[in-house]
Amino acid sequence: MNTMEFEEMKKIWDTQNQKPMYVIDEEVLERRIQSKKQYASHCTNYTEIFLIIVNIVAGAFVLWGQLNSDNGSIYMYLMSIIMFFTAGFVIIWRYRRKKKENRFDESMVGNLDHAIQNAGFQVRLSKIMRWYILPIGLLLILGLWQSKNEVWILIPFLIFIALTIWGSRWEHQIYVRRKQQLEKLRMTLTGYEAASGG
Repeated sequence: MNTMEFEEMKKIWDTQNQKPMYVIDEEVLERRIQSKKQYASHCTNYTEIFLIIVNIVAGAFVLWGQLNSDNGSIYMYLMSIIMFFTAGFVIIWRYRRKKKENRFDESMVGNLDHAIQNAGFQVRLSKIMRWYILPIGLLLILGLWQSKNEVWILIPFLIFIALTIWGSRWEHQIYVRRKQQLEKLRMTLTGYEAASGG
């Protein structure tokens, strides 16, 4: 059976007094919500692990480069410190998020609430990472400038930073829409349960 959104799962039929009633295939709905919960968890886990690894590796690479350089840049040292700090922040963030996962019951609404919470974490983390790009980009440009490289070398980095900011904005909007869809689904589900006395 195809997985469908909640609205598509409703079959309308008329009763004797011509009022529409809604019949839901609860098994399909349960599978759909479980799938959304798992997807939200997987997406959030992947993002956190990716950010932790990238920041530790990049921070170590920048620090190693500066320690082995004749003229280390204070801006590059700052950049590596920010990267290590960010990795630590995401580790703590992940620990707190995981701790909150156990408080949801195993009902359809509980699973949906779990998915909404993870989607909310993803939205907030995405917003923080969008702002994170600015100081990293600025420190990178200042570090390159201080190393007395030709000005034209800065141009590809400026383009890369601009594209990263644009891409992160686009990605953030995807997470926001996903969270809104889950919230809409929850409102529809709880509205149906209230109407049916469930």
